[in-house]
Amino acid sequence: MPDYAAIPTAVFTIPELARVGMLEQEARDQDLDLEVRYHDTSNWYSNYRTGETTAAAKILIDRTSDRIVGAHLLGPEYAELINVLGLAMKLGLTTRQVKSMTAAYPTVGSDLGSML
Repeated sequence: MPDYAAIPTAVFTIPELARVGMLEQEARDQDLDLEVRYHDTSNWYSNYRTGETTAAAKILIDRTSDRIVGAHLLGPEYAELINVLGLAMKLGLTTRQVKSMTAAYPTVGSDLGSML
C-alpha cells in the first residue's frame, strides 16, 4: 500500500510556496501537543545572497514526540527544502535528529536547523 502521509507539494511561483503534512488547524483538531515554530526568513543570508526579499517558514511540531507533523514554506529554493522535511516525517525523525544534519553553507538546507 502506498504511504501518502508525507507527500510534499509545491507551487513554483517566485518565491516558491511549499507544504507537507498537516495544516495547523488539522493538528489542533487532533488534539496534538502542538508547537508552531514560525520564522520570517527574508533577512537570512541564504535568501539575502539571492536577492529575495520575501521568505518565511512555519513548522508544526508534536511536543510529545518531538516529530514534525506539518510544514509550510515560502521562499527561494524552499521546494527542495520541503522534500527534506517530508523525508524526516516519513522516517519519523525527531527535530533533534534533523538538526544534527550538517549541510553546505549558505544553502537553504543549512537554514533548516534554525527553522527547527
